[in-house]
Amino acid sequence: MNVLYIVWKPHDDLGIPIIDEQHRAIVATINSLYYFIQEGWGLSALAPTLNIIKSYSSFHFKTEEGILSKAGYQEIHKHIMAQKQFVKDVDAAAQEAIAYKDAFILLKFLKEWWVSHLKKEHLEYAVSLDKLKEKNDD
Repeated sequence: MNVLYIVWKPHDDLGIPIIDEQHRAIVATINSLYYFIQEGWGLSALAPTLNIIKSYSSFHFKTEEGILSKAGYQEIHKHIMAQKQFVKDVDAAAQEAIAYKDAFILLKFLKEWWVSHLKKEHLEYAVSLDKLKEKNDD
């Protein structure tokens, strides 16, 4: 049985320790949902996972927002809008999972969101983060 749905790879690190730690925690939460689904928990694993992912992602987004603000990221409003959309989307995915009695719907949504968050959103503000890292290295 494969107990990991998302495997963390070294290239997933952004080089900002607090963000990398928070990202690993988000991946761990998604992997925990996958594990519980494999163990037959099904829909009963949704509520605890939903609570964790929503509260932790809010905490994570605030951290990113602070770092982006400090880095002078000009498009921070896009980041804030993406945060608000995530909350709506994760709720919709959870409701759909409940309606269809299929916890994999939420799991699939979370994985797709994760890939988008890491590969798309972070690429959009990578230059600002790189400038901040360089400034901190001095």
